[in-house]
Amino acid sequence: MPLVDLANTKVRVLGCSAVMAVGQLISNAIANPATLTAGLTGSTIALGGVSILAAIAGGIAGNIAANDLGNRMAEKLAKNPQILDNHDLIKAAGEAIGYILKGVAKSDELIAIAETEQLTYPEQALNKLADKTPEYWQKINIQGADLSRGLQISEEQLTLIFSADAAEFDRVTGLTPADWASFLQEFARSEEKSFDAAIVDFVAQRLYETFPKAYREVLKQDAAQGGEKFAAMLLNLHQIALADLKDLGLQNREILDKLESVATREHICQVMAKLDAMEIGIRDDLAQIRNLLERYIDPTAPGLPIPVKSETIIRDRIKDFTGRKFVFEAINDFLNKNRQGYFVLEAEPGVGKSAIMAACVVMLKRRCVTHFNSQPDGIISAETFLENACTQLIEGFGLKDKYPRLPENALKNNNFLGDLLKEVSDKSSREKKIIFVVDALDEVDWKAQTSGSNVSYLPNDLPDNVYFIVSKRPEFLPMPTANRTVFDLMKYSAESLEDVKTYLAKRTERSELIQDWINRRNLQREQFVTAVAQKSEKKFMYLRHVLDEIESGTYNDVNLNDLPAGLLQYYQKHWVQMIGHEDDPLLELKVNIIYVLSKAHEAVARRWIAKSVRETEFKVQQVLKKWDSFLRQEQVNGEIRYNIYHNSFREFLEKDETVQSAGVNVEELNRQSINNRLEGSPI
Repeated sequence: MPLVDLANTKVRVLGCSAVMAVGQLISNAIANPATLTAGLTGSTIALGGVSILAAIAGGIAGNIAANDLGNRMAEKLAKNPQILDNHDLIKAAGEAIGYILKGVAKSDELIAIAETEQLTYPEQALNKLADKTPEYWQKINIQGADLSRGLQISEEQLTLIFSADAAEFDRVTGLTPADWASFLQEFARSEEKSFDAAIVDFVAQRLYETFPKAYREVLKQDAAQGGEKFAAMLLNLHQIALADLKDLGLQNREILDKLESVATREHICQVMAKLDAMEIGIRDDLAQIRNLLERYIDPTAPGLPIPVKSETIIRDRIKDFTGRKFVFEAINDFLNKNRQGYFVLEAEPGVGKSAIMAACVVMLKRRCVTHFNSQPDGIISAETFLENACTQLIEGFGLKDKYPRLPENALKNNNFLGDLLKEVSDKSSREKKIIFVVDALDEVDWKAQTSGSNVSYLPNDLPDNVYFIVSKRPEFLPMPTANRTVFDLMKYSAESLEDVKTYLAKRTERSELIQDWINRRNLQREQFVTAVAQKSEKKFMYLRHVLDEIESGTYNDVNLNDLPAGLLQYYQKHWVQMIGHEDDPLLELKVNIIYVLSKAHEAVARRWIAKSVRETEFKVQQVLKKWDSFLRQEQVNGEIRYNIYHNSFREFLEKDETVQSAGVNVEELNRQSINNRLEGSPI
């Protein structure tokens, strides 16, 4: 690939990145539901890209067309030297490319291509390229680029780019697959690597399809951490775009006021935080509760540094969140009427405790101290909680100069946490509250703590204005007793059933696959919703799995009456379905892999699983992809690691009778596990 073409590719990517960032900033600043008012075009602004562009165009003298406006802005941004030389913009685009390469490297489709073409599996090479992407991307010299070519963004793409609806924006595509293929080949050559044409074409297609979404994800993740890397760049882009709009003759005062109000790093982070359609921050059904909870926090303050694993759990649990208004009303009542204390949410496994806690963090705009215990992730110690809590308090309240590192004994008990709480309570505003959200206390290994201490060393005495919202199963745990409110979710059967039906109705309404399943059985939607709600036993974990499997085709040959009744029966049926027939040559390998995963106390890599079961990585991957609905994946140092999705399924798998039903010797499995641990396996 000639260097001038490489420079042109980089310029086009940067230009498109600038347009996408500006489009999202402007659209969400104007269509922010919290400040949405009538008057721009005679009514409230819709969330579509056309209406955003049209609203702006309607405020410009000369009656410029919406798509003409979009094209003019794109051209101005793409040829602005101040933008093309922006180091942070270059870095953000490079991180997005690396993000995609790491995701592609572990994909099942890539495995299939390598197997079909009899090629060396390219995961390791792609991961190394991904790690080098930001550095390589920065070094590409754009001085020879041809700025006269323009971006040539289609009208349809401009409409999607200027959409405040995340689902619409996710349909934006990047450069052509041919452009990405040329870039990948040159990049690989510079690192003394090469890929077969089939691999190049597949990776290039993924870059084409997902670059805009990955780029926005990079910006969102940074905004969630307070905008340390890219908020200044976004603010600069926004100011340039606003100046261009004024030059074009934008006169509508309401639009100008909304755009001019985005004037600080904190404002940029607020706007970027609204980009995810899955988060309840933009949903109307909980808007009133959200507004009530926002009174207790400072929404202009930087978000607290939530641990990566907790953030991963939050993003997963918040998907399709529905209802639970009565729970949040109780939380609001507790915060409003008490000077300090503990709100304890109790419920059985699978009914959505973690989802409620995740929604609480989102509605508090991540301005709460957040900690999600998780046995599958190995987050089970009081020390981990203390480290996370103290770190978030120190960084969130500007105490890093005083505490550049945690004191030596900070994790031994709650003394230092208590001192910190007193200090931040004294310096914080009386109108705002210091709120902790701590999930799954029942998964903490509290018996490893000092005798007589509370689970996770939770302090007995809290300063005024300090509140803990925690969740647990209805079982004994050593807990603070002073000023404690216990909310038993299992007592709200009628309310939970209504939420279950609402969830079912929403999933059914937007899924053609579920609707087809219903229609093929000559059912009415109401009949389906009522029956599945009954079978779920009001457990959202059941609903999520069963509806996903209806969509995937797992239940194509199953009637409504034959769907599993309850979460336990679902686990049992799924287990039988996944291990296959007795003559399945992979039967013992499947059981061994799942048993290894169920016994692991942290996420484990495919290579370690292969070592633990003494099998090839390829065969292990064949099995793992059959268990996607129960496995959570995360990237650690460029490597994909797996763990069990939910602790209730782990407990089901840990029962000896589960693996014995497949004809596997449990004692032998345990013996192998001990031997593997001695040889270096992470279990």
